[in-house]
Amino acid sequence: MVFTNRLREIRKGVGMSISELARRTEMSRANITKIELHGQEPSGFTMLRIASVLNKDPRDIFFESSGTQELQDKKENTG
Repeated sequence: MVFTNRLREIRKGVGMSISELARRTEMSRANITKIELHGQEPSGFTMLRIASVLNKDPRDIFFESSGTQELQDKKENTG
């Protein structure tokens, strides 16, 4: 699961441990571990809780970008 890597990178990027994320989301450490390390797909509500604590849009964590914006940027830069 790609989102597991993004979640881990974002969490570590803000200097937060799994335990701290669990505490702030009012979830168990085991549930956060299942999501982040084992790829368990979280519910929409859980996605919102995690994203809110990490101050991110849930789409930035849990969904792959289509690459459309990257292609548009390349087109604009190459003229």
